[in-house]
Amino acid sequence: MQRPATGRIVRYRGKQGLHALRAAIVTADVETLDPEGVRVGALPGLDSEFHVHLWVFSPGHARGGFAEFNVGPGQTPGTWHWPERS
Repeated sequence: MQRPATGRIVRYRGKQGLHALRAAIVTADVETLDPEGVRVGALPGLDSEFHVHLWVFSPGHARGGFAEFNVGPGQTPGTWHWPERS
């Protein structure tokens, strides 16, 4: 599996309701995560090189989206995966 990188678009499966698929952008990966921010508790760390922090785009949400932290890859609710190629 290709390792995710900051700025890449992925698909995120929601954890609530219908577990809808949403477009998301990687906002931090193991290469770009600020260790000082983790140290002072400003944001969580990442569990592996495939875990990421995301901004999930959501139509109708008051701010257009929401943050998800330490998200791992997969197909189950609360995970990200690469978009299918057409």
